[in-house]
Amino acid sequence: MLLQTGRATWVWWIGIGTVILFLYLVRSILPPFLIGAAIAFMLAPVVDSAEQQWRLPRGMVVGLIYLAFFGPLILAFVFFGPRFFHETRQLIVRSPLILAQLIEQIFGPGPYDLLGARAYPQFIASDLVDSVRSTLGTPMTALHLATSFVDFLLATFLTLIVSIYLLVDSRYINRMLIQLVPVPLRPEVVEVSGEIHRTLARYFRGELFLIALVASITFIGLELVFHLHYALPLAVATGVVEIVPFVGPIVAATVSTLFAMSQGGVPLATGVLIFYVILRQVEDQIVMPVVLGRAVEIHPLVVIFAVLSGGALAGVLGTLLAVPVAAAIKVILDAWLARSNTRLAPLGKPAASLGRIESTLPPKADE
Repeated sequence: MLLQTGRATWVWWIGIGTVILFLYLVRSILPPFLIGAAIAFMLAPVVDSAEQQWRLPRGMVVGLIYLAFFGPLILAFVFFGPRFFHETRQLIVRSPLILAQLIEQIFGPGPYDLLGARAYPQFIASDLVDSVRSTLGTPMTALHLATSFVDFLLATFLTLIVSIYLLVDSRYINRMLIQLVPVPLRPEVVEVSGEIHRTLARYFRGELFLIALVASITFIGLELVFHLHYALPLAVATGVVEIVPFVGPIVAATVSTLFAMSQGGVPLATGVLIFYVILRQVEDQIVMPVVLGRAVEIHPLVVIFAVLSGGALAGVLGTLLAVPVAAAIKVILDAWLARSNTRLAPLGKPAASLGRIESTLPPKADE
């Protein structure tokens, strides 16, 4: 019986390894499924609670929750979408002028002596922008961009469908997955998977809230305090790159500071940089501990290593999933260590018994 149980366990682990290898080989098609799973993770507790309180079919509850979840996003798109696209277009059109102003602020008005030739900021900026536009403006590149846009729309639709299916059929999917686990391991797998679910749900909800909060505060600061041009695209970009640990905030601060330098010189750039530093400190020390709490307790060095490893293995997708995967692995390791410590606990009893025996012996006579 023990031999059969051990053999079933090994078969199970081999199956898990095979599935992981297969998913790695088809990683290029995984983003819609993974993002859909993340959305389902975020909304599953809300759907479960609403289903119990409202006494409605689960499919109807999912539809109502989606209306409440995506409603604010649709309203934000309706109100701010036209301005966002207008400022983004102006940013692209005026990129030579912005780059020329930045060069003047850093190196002076010119002209510059470059390899014996006289060059002005406007000409340098125009040449740089034209080279980029000529590369992006080739027919093959234009076709690639159009194909990428269509793929993005299809992936968005597939993500929505995946998340809805996972939410509606979550109980059936859970039962099906549990049936694949060997019977002796099912209690531990159920407990650990539940903890992983709760951890990742808190993480994803917290990250979504932080993205919205950082983007809103950044827009208010850049728009009302510093009166920076293209504040809305910069604020949206700052919120989006928030999902990339460490690197994302640094890139966002650098880009906004350079835009401030091109518009108002060193004083404005210094103010914007200080604003980003203060925002980052408030987020790290106050907001993030309250929002994420104890959802992901991972050392910063482990986070950096996980992000770099994810980027090396799966590119941008691996970078985005590095922290959630590391958090899931940490939950599994914590459960395994707790189980190991429980098994090793009886080893401490002889020492305690020896101490009690020694305490009953008569004291030694003074020499």
